[in-house]
Amino acid sequence: SLQPDTVAIHNGADDNASGVAGIIELGERLAANRSALRRSVLLMCYNAEEEGLLGSKYFTKNPLIDLEKAALMINLDMIGRYNEKLVVGGVGTSPNFETILNEFNRSHKLEINFSNEGYGPSDHASFYIEDVPVLFFFTGTHEDYHKPSDDWDKINSKGEVDILNYVYDVALYLNQLDEKPVFVEAGPKEQESSRRSFKVTFGVIPSYGSSAAGLEIDGTKKGGPAEIAGLQKSDIIVAIDGGEIKDIYDYMYRLAELKVGQEVSVTVKRGEETLELKLQL
Repeated sequence: SLQPDTVAIHNGADDNASGVAGIIELGERLAANRSALRRSVLLMCYNAEEEGLLGSKYFTKNPLIDLEKAALMINLDMIGRYNEKLVVGGVGTSPNFETILNEFNRSHKLEINFSNEGYGPSDHASFYIEDVPVLFFFTGTHEDYHKPSDDWDKINSKGEVDILNYVYDVALYLNQLDEKPVFVEAGPKEQESSRRSFKVTFGVIPSYGSSAAGLEIDGTKKGGPAEIAGLQKSDIIVAIDGGEIKDIYDYMYRLAELKVGQEVSVTVKRGEETLELKLQL
């Protein structure tokens, strides 16, 4: 929980009841149109994602099908807060994905940010590691993330329906292709965090899918070093102690070098301003 001072039920309406509801809805629509499918479709929900993608990793190591024949994996993770943007990750894992996604969005007219990288903090990463093309649909983190306040009344139901209509059209088209999508490696196949040990944390929530140069954040953890230092939602970390931060991988690499009790200078872009903040670890 990101609200450790509260004992309460965490219903997880967005994370990830929204994705589970999406899978059920897509399953019903695909089943109703089964005669149009050229490939089989497996609808799956994985346990223990938060513990290190344990469920999806188990499946890829013990698959029900030959993964070499898998056309792609579509991941719906937190699609219930479509208020500003839809992030679609994994776009670079097959050459034609971006063209296809843009073509279908001409009629759906969603606000979309594309991210090429196949690896990410969700279950599609387990398939990307096994050379399966992936698409990851995500409406972003928010102030209720991992808190009791992530409840049904904050779900954008119409927005989720719009997203599912888009995903259905894209999925059906890809299912009907003569040849399965070609896999292309797009970014590292493991995060820096899996190779390095971390003694400290800034207490920021990264804005996954952001195209900004640096590390854009969607928020800070209550009482964490970043909040105390004055970092805010939409800030972009561009340097730590003068060392350039171009993306989340630079950030993770730098974080692994820092120690408890150390004070660092964090360079942040906030709108048109560039700020220097002191952060105590």
